[in-house]
Amino acid sequence: MFRGNLNPNISYFVGGEFGNNGFTRVRGGYQPGLIDGHVTFSYLPGARVELGLIRAPSAEGAMRGFMTYDFVINSTVINQLMNQPMLNSAYNTKDTAAGYLFPGTEKLGVNGYRYPGVMVFDWFRNGPWEFSYGAMLGMYGTVAAGNQSNEPMEAVRLQEAYILGGKGPFRSDVQGGIWYQHAVPRLAGQNFDMNRYGVDLTYRQGYMHPWARLLRFQYIRGNGWIDAPAAFSKAADLKQAALYQTQLYPDISNKAWGYMVEGGVFLTKNIEVNLRYDYYNRLPNNPAQNRIFKTYAVGLQYHFTPLTKLMAGYYFRTLDVPHPNATSQSVANAVDNVFALQAMIAF
Repeated sequence: MFRGNLNPNISYFVGGEFGNNGFTRVRGGYQPGLIDGHVTFSYLPGARVELGLIRAPSAEGAMRGFMTYDFVINSTVINQLMNQPMLNSAYNTKDTAAGYLFPGTEKLGVNGYRYPGVMVFDWFRNGPWEFSYGAMLGMYGTVAAGNQSNEPMEAVRLQEAYILGGKGPFRSDVQGGIWYQHAVPRLAGQNFDMNRYGVDLTYRQGYMHPWARLLRFQYIRGNGWIDAPAAFSKAADLKQAALYQTQLYPDISNKAWGYMVEGGVFLTKNIEVNLRYDYYNRLPNNPAQNRIFKTYAVGLQYHFTPLTKLMAGYYFRTLDVPHPNATSQSVANAVDNVFALQAMIAF
């Protein structure tokens, strides 16, 4: 990622993704891509204008930069509701009782919460109080996979903060936000409505000193365009395509909701421990497809500098099936815990 200024009123930000991951897995193959690329104009008082490939103003967990992540694996409710895989809109899938099925060759990767478009935003300080807003008009889709960005999306976020001290991404404050995002993705010649909305609250006091602490809460709801990622990678003995293909439920009647609670504390200047619980209730309107994901996460971070650290986490995962059958129960029983380790370095 590269950031800079062309003059006092024009800045730029460009980021590429080269790792072999969900963003770069396009149509079943590896394809590095532009994950961020925009220019910001600051000529108008109270209305900065951002143009390009932009992180949409939405959930707090979807707007944070990589270096402020406390866990290697993001929460399930954020991943599944806000960072869904982009799908080939021209693919003429067969509608079944389980929804639309997409093989890996028709998946276009995730977009990292970013969309091509234009956003107006700014923030206003009055003593310790700060109000900020962002409103975006863009296209739903991914520019990394060609002509798949031709349907509209809108997003807006309002935020109020009480600043306790410091500056930058690790300042001390109490902040709350409310947001709404709407898109009209297209599939097999038909447009579908997709709505996401929620609230969040964050408290941070200090950073990289003993007993610096963090508390974060997010609540998200969505209806329309709910996806169910594949339970397994394809293997020869998996007879049902729904086990290794993405399932999509596009109609507006489909619903999902969830929340996340996280806390953290520095034991020393360098060592931080974190706890998180996230809950995601997918398709409660469809008893046969209803799934409830619960994850308890324990994290440990060693900070060398504010932007360079080692992160480790253990994730206790369960999948509940309120109305099980033999197949869904076997999938639920196969869910296991995860250990993840990652280094993050900025220079």
